[in-house]
Amino acid sequence: MQGKKLIGKNKLKTAENFLANLDDDWNNLIGQIGPCTIKISTAYEPYQALIKSVIFQQLNPKAGNTIFQRFLNIFQDQFPNAKQILSLDANSLQACGLSRNKLFCITRIADLHVAGKIPDKFHMHKMSDLEIRNTLQSIKGIGPWTVNMLLIFNLGRCNIMPSNDLALRINYSKLKGLNSRIKASDLEVASKKWQPYRSIAAWYLWQMR
Repeated sequence: MQGKKLIGKNKLKTAENFLANLDDDWNNLIGQIGPCTIKISTAYEPYQALIKSVIFQQLNPKAGNTIFQRFLNIFQDQFPNAKQILSLDANSLQACGLSRNKLFCITRIADLHVAGKIPDKFHMHKMSDLEIRNTLQSIKGIGPWTVNMLLIFNLGRCNIMPSNDLALRINYSKLKGLNSRIKASDLEVASKKWQPYRSIAAWYLWQMR
């Protein structure tokens, strides 16, 4: 299945060449950024990657990293397991800078993992993108963006386009010299030309300054 193709070193050069050949704008962008160095966090179980994505929701990378580091500090700089999260009082977690909604979502994810309702990495790798979306987006507080981050940066799926990501919409509009910010729905349509390497295309757009 095309949607289950994984990001790997052998695919990155092929993806770079494919995108560079789309048009002059993409060729110039890839020339400026250089080789793709996307990092896949395979050490995390999916429920942990999901929690990290929740922490980063609606934050710029600097603010997200600050709050995430505070979260790790509570657990001696190690990513906690679900039982450790559930054993901590809510005030300690919220002191990291988490909103009440994010706190609720994180504890709900931990609860569901303990109950065996969030597939582990072994089982999730067997699932299609759509199956993963349907499973995870049923959790309150988990939307398409959060699942897309999991699909790209934890599961390493190659053809994911987070078209509702604000930074991608801004940077694609700059890349193409648009007079106004592109809508998420229009970016989704535009990204069809980038298949099957939309995750790599998204990475390059995120690198724009």
